[in-house]
Amino acid sequence: MIVTFLGTKGGTGTTTLAVNTAADIRRQTGRPTLVVDLKAGCGDVAVFLGLRPRFTLLDLIDQLPWMDRALVPRYVAEHECGLHVLAAADEFGRPAPKDAESIEQTLRCLSTIYDFVIVDAGSTLNACTAAGLHQADVVLLVANPDVPCLRNLQRLTDAVRIAGVVSERLRIVLNRAADHGVLPVAQIEKVLGRTIDFAVTSDYRTVATAVNTGVPVSGLRPSDLQSQLDALARTLVSTQMAAS
Repeated sequence: MIVTFLGTKGGTGTTTLAVNTAADIRRQTGRPTLVVDLKAGCGDVAVFLGLRPRFTLLDLIDQLPWMDRALVPRYVAEHECGLHVLAAADEFGRPAPKDAESIEQTLRCLSTIYDFVIVDAGSTLNACTAAGLHQADVVLLVANPDVPCLRNLQRLTDAVRIAGVVSERLRIVLNRAADHGVLPVAQIEKVLGRTIDFAVTSDYRTVATAVNTGVPVSGLRPSDLQSQLDALARTLVSTQMAAS
């Protein structure tokens, strides 16, 4: 199963959700699980987990056409929780539009090795993130409960559908849903004309502690945020089990 997270704008918490969902899926299932950082030059997936990988996504896609597929796992890093990470490139400007076909090929390859591939596609819809959307079994659009995010969410929902993602594969995640003064979920759903599939509370202290110590939120004390992330992961696992 490939799950792609795409933010409606920068800073919505896409990386937090992708990393912790992947870690929770690994914890719940014990199955091979990989999180892929698809952002160009500024990805933080490895940083969130306290890792300093030797190789990046670019190293893999530049070698994939000529290498033995059995060597692919050498290009990933492993966190102590058992989650595997394919880090973002340090090179700004790549992956670039010319890499889109290689991204699709890489994700297809990874899906034959891992039971779950979680993709952090950042917050920009371009040729490479579109490749991540095309290959995904589920696409989660991440928004915050504020007017700019919701305006972008409406536009992005249409753009993603035009890019070929059917409604059955699309989910909406409202992050930081409990911040003081934000729009209520019912009002947001009325504006959007559709249901919010997942709502995740705001808990800056827990997220900051997890990032600063290089562990998933599930490795910290119990919290509402932890329970919500766990439920998100369980829903995705159930979707995969039903499909198989």
